[in-house]
Amino acid sequence: MADAKVHLFVDNSNVKIEATRLAYAKRHNAGVRCELMDHAYEIDWGKFIHLVKSKGNRQLSQIPTLYGSRPPPDDSVWQEIKKEGFDVVLFDRNIRNKEKGVDNELGMDVAERTLLVKPPETIVIAAGDEDFLGGVRRAVSRGWNVEVWFWGNANRKLQEEGGITFVNMDKFCDYLRKGGGVALPPAF
Repeated sequence: MADAKVHLFVDNSNVKIEATRLAYAKRHNAGVRCELMDHAYEIDWGKFIHLVKSKGNRQLSQIPTLYGSRPPPDDSVWQEIKKEGFDVVLFDRNIRNKEKGVDNELGMDVAERTLLVKPPETIVIAAGDEDFLGGVRRAVSRGWNVEVWFWGNANRKLQEEGGITFVNMDKFCDYLRKGGGVALPPAF
């Protein structure tokens, strides 16, 4: 049997910010989340791709897409992420230093993919808010399997939305730490 195909979309800022909060909580706060962050925590995106593919016998259907804010010119993080195999879509921050456009673009890209690829496959989205749900609902209505991967504090609506499989990433926090050297938890 051929490998199942996965289309991967990642909201970098959303995933990373909550990862740093969880990492802080695990190290300093007995697992209780708060607003404090472990700024040394970096996600190993290569491990994340491996994790997504390890859920069943799956392969990436296309280059995964990672969305985020334009970094300072001397920041190498996006070059490193490109080396991990991601297509990178960057947005400028607004005057209040807030990210604008990421969720909308992610949702539109999901909806577009479901129109272009036949037969339906699986979409994996790593994000924790509900701003992209319009695209996800269209994917589900077109027969696609949709998984949302995020930390346990994701928007409750995402965790309960019909037609979506929610994967709680909390148990993978140490494994996904760049340079962490922690073995992959047992298969899920």
